[in-house]
Amino acid sequence: MIVVDVGNTNIVIGVYSGKKIYKVNRFNTKDNNISQSLKALFNHLNISKYNLDYKICTISSVVPDIDQKIIIFFRSLNFKILNVKISNIPQNIKFDYKTGQLGSDRIANTYSAIEKYGSNSIVIDFGTATTFDVIKNKIYEGGIIAPGINISHEALVNNASKLNKISIERTKSIVGKNTKSSMQSGFYWGYISLVNGIIDKIIIQKKFKPTIILTGGLANVFKKEIAFKTYYEPYLTLQGLYLIGQTKYA
Repeated sequence: MIVVDVGNTNIVIGVYSGKKIYKVNRFNTKDNNISQSLKALFNHLNISKYNLDYKICTISSVVPDIDQKIIIFFRSLNFKILNVKISNIPQNIKFDYKTGQLGSDRIANTYSAIEKYGSNSIVIDFGTATTFDVIKNKIYEGGIIAPGINISHEALVNNASKLNKISIERTKSIVGKNTKSSMQSGFYWGYISLVNGIIDKIIIQKKFKPTIILTGGLANVFKKEIAFKTYYEPYLTLQGLYLIGQTKYA
């Protein structure tokens, strides 16, 4: 099976063989040559070498303009296509969320979290936005969307003429001694406080003991300072897409 996660920043494509992820490719979403990139990776010879377990392409996308290019390409190779939405997923998980408004990446994360970690979890996806998804008794109960750290950084730099770009990293002292260290402290420790504070409030409101699952490109930057035991799953979304495609068609 081939799974495709189209985000606002990156397109991530996973190849599954024997129920395990065999290969992962990553592209910039703003790259206008996605069709050519797909042709280079997935010609008939390469596909036969991958030894796919299912000739299915499962897609999660938050960028509709790219969907059709991917769908047309894989249909030309006789793949079954599933472009994931709440309206077309296998109905073995309940989503208590307004129909049509939940991102397909978050649907995939929910499937993956329940499959591996059971009934109760909070999934935190550090991407263009930072999202928190709450799963209680195998029901998706809702979530939180916060600005991603890179978006916040760009907004500040673009709107403050004397502030320059910095690397986002842990500072030893919470109080900076210059502009750079002050910004780094604000972004790093401010974001840690946001994450820990939201987790704490979710647990109090929902009255449960969730497994905390981290995913997304920036999770590694913050995971050591999260005040709860966490599990890092870099391919959580891809695995969820695989599970959905397998349940739907296999």
